[in-house]
Amino acid sequence: MFKIREFSQLGQVSVKTLRYYDQLGLLKPAQIDPCTGYRYYTAEQLFRLNRILAFKELGFTLEQIVQLLDEQISSEQIRGMFRLKQAEIQALIEGEQCRLTRLEGRLRQIECEQGALPAHDVVLKSVEPQMIISIREQTAPAALPSLLEELDQHLKRHRAVATSALPYLVLWHGCEECDDATDLEVARPITQSIPESERVHVQILPAQQTIASILHPCQMQSMCNASVALAEWIETNRYQIVDKQPRREFYLTQQGDGLPIAEVQIPVHQSQGARRNPLLLSNR
Repeated sequence: MFKIREFSQLGQVSVKTLRYYDQLGLLKPAQIDPCTGYRYYTAEQLFRLNRILAFKELGFTLEQIVQLLDEQISSEQIRGMFRLKQAEIQALIEGEQCRLTRLEGRLRQIECEQGALPAHDVVLKSVEPQMIISIREQTAPAALPSLLEELDQHLKRHRAVATSALPYLVLWHGCEECDDATDLEVARPITQSIPESERVHVQILPAQQTIASILHPCQMQSMCNASVALAEWIETNRYQIVDKQPRREFYLTQQGDGLPIAEVQIPVHQSQGARRNPLLLSNR
């Protein structure tokens, strides 16, 4: 038999690790001296230690390894755990590959700007469902302030309060270059349902697993290029715009002396070899 320090040298692990494996039930000493408390191991236990280290190198947690080494576990359960670990690692690889692609895209932008950072930073995130009150109409973008005023009047009539953190929202459903026939929807997030009217409706803006977002200063009824920059980023980084989902534009600050800050949000999904995104969101 080997003392714990000798066994740790043979197995190339620390004494502290062996003691921890003992606590977890992963690798118990073959014998413990009742007088001194010294732990002793056999040469055959090196095979179990080696298997523990092999599973650990594959990415399994110690808790999972305890299950894998359980004599009562079936071969099908073992295969299932390996399949889950395989899927987990594959997801990590794909996530890092997406990060690498975005990094490469950012480098290309910097090179095009001769070393300067891009004017806009794009962030990927998820959004929760949100209740909104809205008016949808085919009109010119110049009509946005009056439509939002109509929404505010409806809220006042019903003594309702909009969510102050996100004052205004515009949903762009179609072509934004259609002059007086732009299909748009103005909205305000609300905390509880209120009565509707012929023009004003309450709905749930659905959650999105992945959106690409960009912040920019912009007048609500004026034209700006933030959406073009975002669409170019989506294409460069091999994402695809989700079909039949409007582009969202949140106005995060109220109108003041300066330009309000807006956040453009476009639902996206990963796409291998994606075709060119149709820039229906064109030049706002």
